[in-house]
Amino acid sequence: MSETPEKFEKQSSRGSARRRAMMDAAWQLLLERGFAGVTLNDVISQSGGSRTTLYEAFGGKDGLLEAVMTERCVEFSAELQISLKTDLPPRDALTDFGTKLANKIVTEEVARFTQILYSEGQHFLPLIEKFFEIGPDSTRKHLADYLSRQQKLGRIHIDDPDHAAEIFEAMVIGDWQSRVMKHHPRPPMTDSEIENRVSRAVNIFLCGIATDDHRKTFGCGN
Repeated sequence: MSETPEKFEKQSSRGSARRRAMMDAAWQLLLERGFAGVTLNDVISQSGGSRTTLYEAFGGKDGLLEAVMTERCVEFSAELQISLKTDLPPRDALTDFGTKLANKIVTEEVARFTQILYSEGQHFLPLIEKFFEIGPDSTRKHLADYLSRQQKLGRIHIDDPDHAAEIFEAMVIGDWQSRVMKHHPRPPMTDSEIENRVSRAVNIFLCGIATDDHRKTFGCGN
């Protein structure tokens, strides 16, 4: 007797649930122990899956970790990129982007993952390269593309959109990464502190790249 569509659906649902459990377990183990500390036995033990299922779904440890990081990076970057996919005025778009970025980087999860990247990254280069490709590099490219569009509209003037995007992100992030590396992160910022920090960064950045016709529009004076 052939299997019914309902049976296939149940099997697919169970398979998705097992993969989900494995990815969740791998992420928690990664944050607790780093890349080297993640073992397939522990992932299987915590997720309730099987080695066969894990290899079928991910091909092994590297595939599992790549899938986990890809998912987290996409989630992290997706919200940041929303305001950059429109043609909102620069002050609105950059304020929204900067506020979301500042809020995301101060979380304990991001701080811990950043420490792991810098302490173990040289031993897991393919994974780290993948992380930057779909995470920070992708987000910066979206910001550079937005700035390029604003330049074509005559609102700003920049020689190198990629470098300009890098500068703005650095203005928002500040010394956060160096503090994390020293295990001395900045105390959590309040919403008001984040608002003030981003506002200063946007003001300085925009007034440095605004065209003459838009300086007053951006609140930069004459």
